[in-house]
Amino acid sequence: MLDFILGSSTSWFGLLGSIGLLVAGQIANKYVIPFLKVGKRKTYASYIATMADEITDDLRQKYPEKEWLKHLDEAIDLLTELCEISPEVASRAISASVARK
Repeated sequence: MLDFILGSSTSWFGLLGSIGLLVAGQIANKYVIPFLKVGKRKTYASYIATMADEITDDLRQKYPEKEWLKHLDEAIDLLTELCEISPEVASRAISASVARK
C-alpha cells in the first residue's frame, strides 16, 4: 500500500532524469549555442580580413606608389560583392587592412 502512495522508485528516477535533461537543455541554449555562434562569426571575420588583405595587396601591385589609395572604393565594392556583406563592414575591413600595411 505504501508503494502505491509514494510510487515506485523507478518512476522517481525517471522524473529526476527528465528534470535533468530539461536543465541540461536550458544550459545548452543559454551558454553553449551562443558560444558556437561566436566561433562561426570569428571564423567568418578572419576570412573577410584575409580577403581584404589580398585585395589591398592586389591594388598595391596594380598601381605604383601611393596611387592605389585612390582606388579603395574599388576594393570595398569587390569585397562587398565577393563576401556578400554590407559596404560598411567591407569598408572597415579594407581600412583595417590598409592600417596593417
